[in-house]
Order: sequence, then structure tokens, then C-alpha cells
Amino acid sequence: MVVSRNVLVLTVGLALGVGCSNPPAASDPSTVNAPPPPAPTPAPTTPPETAPAPPPSADAQAGTTQPDVTTSTTPSAPAEAPLTDEQIVAVLDAANKKEIDEAQLAQTKAKNKDVKAYARVIVQHHNDAKAKQAKLVKKLGIAAADSDKSKQLATETQQAVEQLKALQGADFDQQFVQLMVKDHQTTLDLIDRRILQDAKNADLKAMLEKDLRPTIEKHLKDAEALAQKLGPAGATGAATGATGAGAPGAASGASTTAGAGAQGGTTGAQRAAGAQSGNQAGQTGVTAGSPGGQGGVQPPAATPAAGAGMK
Repeated sequence: MVVSRNVLVLTVGLALGVGCSNPPAASDPSTVNAPPPPAPTPAPTTPPETAPAPPPSADAQAGTTQPDVTTSTTPSAPAEAPLTDEQIVAVLDAANKKEIDEAQLAQTKAKNKDVKAYARVIVQHHNDAKAKQAKLVKKLGIAAADSDKSKQLATETQQAVEQLKALQGADFDQQFVQLMVKDHQTTLDLIDRRILQDAKNADLKAMLEKDLRPTIEKHLKDAEALAQKLGPAGATGAATGATGAGAPGAASGASTTAGAGAQGGTTGAQRAAGAQSGNQAGQTGVTAGSPGGQGGVQPPAATPAAGAGMK
């Protein structure tokens, strides 16, 4: 029994010794100290395309003022230099001369008595204005000096007189009156907008305001009234009345009268019928022609004797 116990103890001791003498299994250094695997690199992605901004709507464009980038290449007209008192005197002399030269021509060529009377007043008043101005200028010691404006008026005077010389009768009357309207309106504007602004001498300015300007304004109103009396169409209307719409109508009536009367037949009754037809056609021609000739030369009435005189 003792032997068996000793054997058992010995066996157990050996077993324990063997177990303690076996070293633990060495761990795999590649697995113990290896760094962690790197994180997977994400696949490259294409950045999303940015859609272009839509064009602004018409309403947005209308509400936005675009800067003006256009550069004008047309040079602006230079401002007119102020007139000196000496230049103002020359301009007034030229304006008076223009009215006088045109009105003197009308005194000899005008046919309408009212036009003649108006021309006579123009000559008288503007000669008086010249005399008053000459007296004042002598007192003030101012010598007239030409300017572009006074030279322009001199040129316009020569052109206007030549145009009037080429006209006769009602055409002349109409053209002259319309020229008076234009001349006096131009002079009045020149006085108001420039001469009174530029004049330095108090006496010269007083003469303009108290004497010359009221006279020019009265002449303008009289010319406008006379133009209305002769015909609202003025010179153009007179020319139309004499040679345009009015004249063909009258000529047509007269021609029809003569033609219908002369060709009315060989018997007295036929000739009388032809004359009556001619008179009616002539009246039609006068009626059709009168609007264009209003204020101008009235066409003569049709003469019935062209066809009815013979029996």
C-alpha cells in the first residue's frame, strides 16, 4: 500500500514538473507587433459640373439700367460768343436794312392794296428806327463792328430780294407777307434771346426794350393778320392757287366751256346746249380749283358767249 502511494505521489510530481518546464508557445511576432492595415483609399470621384447661371429674364434686364458705353464722335457745336455793344449795333443796322430793302420792293411790285400799305409802314418805321439808333450811337461814341450774325443778315437780305424780284402779282404779295412774318419773328427772337442778354450799355438796352422791340412785335402781328387775310397757306398756298390745284380746275372749266360751246353743233339749239354744258363744266372747274387758290388769284368765270352767241 505504501509502495503504491509513493508511486502515485511520484507520478503526480513528475506530471507537474513536466507541465511547469514547458515554455509557453511563442507568439508570432508578425502578428503581435504588425501595424494595423491602412484604411482603404476611396476611389477618386469626378467633381459635379456646375450648371451655368441662366440668363437674366427680360423683366430683370428691363429693370436694370445698362451703362452707356457708346462714345459720340460728333463734336458739339461751339457756343456763340456774346455780342459786344458794337456788334449789336451792326446787327440792328443789318436787320433794319433787310426790312427796308424788301418793303421798298413791295411798294413797287405788290398788287394788293393792303400789302402796299403794310410795305409803306415798314419802310417808314424802320427808317425811323435807324435814325434813332444812329443818334444814340453817336451820343455814346459806339462804332458798329461786323460779326458773323450781321454778315449772315446781309447775305440773307440779298437772297430774299432776288427771290422777290422773280415773282409777280399775287405770288409776290404772298411771298412778301410771309417773308415779313419770318423776318420779324427771327428779329424778335434774336432780341429776346441774345441781344438783350449781351447788351452792356444801359441806354442801348433801354432803346431796345422801349422802342425797337415793341415796334418789331407790332409789325409781326400785322404781318400775321395780313397773311391770314390773303390766305393761310401763305406763299406756298398762293403758288398752289395760281399755278397748282386752283389753276388747273379753272383752266379745265374754261377749256371745257370753250370746247363744249364751240363744238356744240351747227344749229343754234345745239350751240346753246353746248354753251350750257360748257358753263356747267366751267363752274365745276372753278369749284374744284378754288380751295387751292384760296387767297390767290380767283379763276375767271366761264363765258357762255363761246357757244351761244351765234343763232
